[in-house]
Amino acid sequence: MIIRKNPYREILSGVEAQCSDISKKIIKCEFGEITVLFIRQLTDMELLFNQIVKPIMTQAGSVDRLNADIIACRIVSTEISIYKMDRNMIVENLMNGMTVILLSWDKNFLSANIRSVAKKSIDSPELFYTIRGPKDCFTENLDINLSLIRYRMKDPELKINLLRVGRRTKSRVAVVYINDIANETIVNDVLQRINAIDTDGIIASGELQSFLQNRRSVFFPQVGLVERSDMACTGLLEGKIVIIAEGSGIALIAPKTLAEFLWSCDDDYDHKYLAAFIKVLRAFALVFSFTLGSLYIALTSFHPDILPADYILTLAKLRANVPLNAFTTIFLLEIVVEILREALLRVPRQIGPAIGIAGAIIIGQAAISSHVFDPLSLIIVSLSFLASFAMPDYTIMNPFRLLKFFLMIATATLGLFGFTIGFCVIITSIVSVNSFGVAYTAPYAPYHRHDALKSIFYSKNSASTRPAFLRTKDHTRGNGRK
Repeated sequence: MIIRKNPYREILSGVEAQCSDISKKIIKCEFGEITVLFIRQLTDMELLFNQIVKPIMTQAGSVDRLNADIIACRIVSTEISIYKMDRNMIVENLMNGMTVILLSWDKNFLSANIRSVAKKSIDSPELFYTIRGPKDCFTENLDINLSLIRYRMKDPELKINLLRVGRRTKSRVAVVYINDIANETIVNDVLQRINAIDTDGIIASGELQSFLQNRRSVFFPQVGLVERSDMACTGLLEGKIVIIAEGSGIALIAPKTLAEFLWSCDDDYDHKYLAAFIKVLRAFALVFSFTLGSLYIALTSFHPDILPADYILTLAKLRANVPLNAFTTIFLLEIVVEILREALLRVPRQIGPAIGIAGAIIIGQAAISSHVFDPLSLIIVSLSFLASFAMPDYTIMNPFRLLKFFLMIATATLGLFGFTIGFCVIITSIVSVNSFGVAYTAPYAPYHRHDALKSIFYSKNSASTRPAFLRTKDHTRGNGRK
């Protein structure tokens, strides 16, 4: 007769050696012992006693031989699974915060979900503040984020694909989309890119975003940020894909075009003509944010004859006592503004605004009094700085913060000719970008008249179709008024 060796002791010793921070509770019974393994920091101790330990101790005195299936029926837990006895599988469940139950005489083990992860409550938005819209935001807990979406989307076609990313962190990433709306090619592209990620760990959605770029050398963001659950649901209804990473309060949405970076959820709640005015205003603000300084350099250093004669004399008087040329003046002021922007991000919230206002006034007044800078240069840079904050999604401004220095250098070299060349280079690079197969400048290039008009004069009761550039399965929203 062949005596099969019970792997229980060997596997238990291996798990304890591999995971030094696990805790265990051993329950003796007639047929051997039942061992409950858990990580104390990830486990709800009250549920552990009431839903697992207490029911097992009640059944341990039974004359019947227990097995994993019987114990699974006795445990009061909403999520319990049975696996073949395997050390790697046990370790993986423990690292995910599960409670593992081993039976010394059974070839299977149980995994119960009674996780207790520290999390913050649902806060109001900070990046995408809204006046009239909902104010519930995503948190660092993936399950809460998914529940916020499920709360609003009661459609059985809503699909949630859970993936694991990172060899060490094994972070959960949820890819959410509406199956009968989203373009299947885009969904498969997103899933393929996430599955292809080979790194030791993903901690937040910002790290995940860099892996979703079409090319690492592309300067412009091809994935948008989502902080509020209503924004995520609006994107899902458009046919987009929402990507939520465990441990991050900011979700990602794809595909994303340049025009959509200038849209805000509040535009949907305002009158469509007012919303159209604000969208056009944001577009001008985007252009002003990186061109005003370069235009000032071109006019003052190369082409002052474009200006009226009286204003040429006024400008000459303003700059008469300034030792720096226009390019150096604007370049240094832009550097100071960027330093001020970074400093205000790090200053404590309670004193940040006061320091920013006082610092700007003191530095500006002192610079003008000492004739280091002229007042018009300060006005130009201040307008450029304020215009950069008009964008609802701040990530679109990051590339333009660097491109304005490129445009200034081109303008300082060749004047308006250099400005034109630099501006054309920027436009060409924008047009050449795509987001998961969708043109970055859609619906304006390639031009689609219906989508272009709806992108400006948008109202859900008059927009009965979804954007054509998303190539959705279901192109019709409903019977909206045309």
